[in-house]
Amino acid sequence: MVLGKSIRRSNGHASSSSSILDGDDTSSASGGGMSIYYQKINQRVAVLEKVAVSVHESRASTREAALASLVGALEGFVPAHFIGWHLRGEIVRGCCASIKKGAAAKEARLALRAVALLAVTLGPGSKRRILPAETYNPLEPGPGSKKIMAETFPLVSRILEVSTDAPLVIAALESLAVVAFVDVAAENMDDTEACMKALWGLIRPSTGPKVAGVARKTSPHVLAAAVSAWTLVLTTTDGWKKKKAAASSPAAWRDTAAHLASLLHSDSRAVRMAAGEALAVTIEMKLLTRDSNGALISGVAARASELANEAAGAGVGKANFVEQKELFNSITTFLAGGKAPASSVRASSSHHGRLTASTWTDIVRLNFLRRFLGGGFLPHLQGKVLMGEEAPLIGQVFVVKEDDMAMDHKKKVEKQRTLNRERSIVSDLKHGSSHV
Repeated sequence: MVLGKSIRRSNGHASSSSSILDGDDTSSASGGGMSIYYQKINQRVAVLEKVAVSVHESRASTREAALASLVGALEGFVPAHFIGWHLRGEIVRGCCASIKKGAAAKEARLALRAVALLAVTLGPGSKRRILPAETYNPLEPGPGSKKIMAETFPLVSRILEVSTDAPLVIAALESLAVVAFVDVAAENMDDTEACMKALWGLIRPSTGPKVAGVARKTSPHVLAAAVSAWTLVLTTTDGWKKKKAAASSPAAWRDTAAHLASLLHSDSRAVRMAAGEALAVTIEMKLLTRDSNGALISGVAARASELANEAAGAGVGKANFVEQKELFNSITTFLAGGKAPASSVRASSSHHGRLTASTWTDIVRLNFLRRFLGGGFLPHLQGKVLMGEEAPLIGQVFVVKEDDMAMDHKKKVEKQRTLNRERSIVSDLKHGSSHV
């Protein structure tokens, strides 16, 4: 994944702040802009400090309002080192209490979103265990997503097992997937495997926990969300899958892929699209190869071609129609030649930067986290670059590439110069003709 970033020079020194601080956060590209930027960060930190208290209130309406404020603050960007250990702990405990209560679905949904946003904000955090006698160093990374995963997984997995509230289940599976995704730096990958197993229980209910002895049914809306979440977590396993012989064996993945392939025949376009992305990632990661699964991959390619060429007509629903054709056309091309499509999104509000994904793994990550973060995507992306933090929301490794953006800027400058020259010529002709 490549992050394009525009470069501005002032007094001979390079600066990237113009692409990070544009829009409403600054009044100019000067130091005053940075001052305003930090003022907004301090305002968000003040919200977190207030919420850390009010989220523990006994009145449900007060907790709900506090969680809504927390979500709003975290959707904006707060540098991880601005959030002290005690503050992190109080927020996580309050959110877990709201998830555990479960009486108010809205409160639980807000809490689930809040802990996932906090995980993205904090990143993996420190792996070192801090002894009680040690003094907290605000410059050292503290507990991050690993701690959040440990606290929330039992609560979230319970919701996935027994809840029939579709919006709550979707909030739970998205929260679980995001926290597990950020937690990829953890040395112990048991969390990731447990997460994938919990999500797979929704995708293939016959393998999940039984309720009153009967496998639960998953609605298409929840199923599509579960497949997307499972695929996001799958993208983190490339570094350790070879160490897990059982998990990465051809037979195990053949069964998984066969079920995903069956979802390509679902009546729901959203389910078909989610399954298509999952299969593309599985094949790209070589968990499924033509050598051992030629017939299965051929069947996927044939179905992908059918979906890419689905005809519009009477009785054909419009929802996701174009998106499905584009996705499966890309999958068909990928299966034929092995090349994933390139996907690019702007990385600054002034369009001076862009984030480009050129593998299915990065495309899935980018699309999922753009959907999840919504309006918070740009603030998080830009803020982490500015602060020099890891950017788990776009993968463990990303490259800052300046050449392409410098070229785009040069083209814009040349275009403006040409336009100015043309205006000057027209003006001269007008003035010249007036003197004749």
